[in-house]
Amino acid sequence: MAKTLMRIKLTQDLVCGTDTFLTGEEFEAVLILPRSQTVEFVADSGKKIRVFNYEYMKVASATEI
Repeated sequence: MAKTLMRIKLTQDLVCGTDTFLTGEEFEAVLILPRSQTVEFVADSGKKIRVFNYEYMKVASATEI
């Protein structure tokens, strides 16, 4: 199954353990399920971070990356 990649921008600050991500930061993310709007990206620490649809906005789709 092909993964859907996109570039996202956070719309709110996220704190995941010792990792903190600020509003406006951009990441390359992958949809976790075809019908879901939840995405996942890998932090600099190597930890996978899940972001829900109300916490990000799509900046570019995979075809634009």
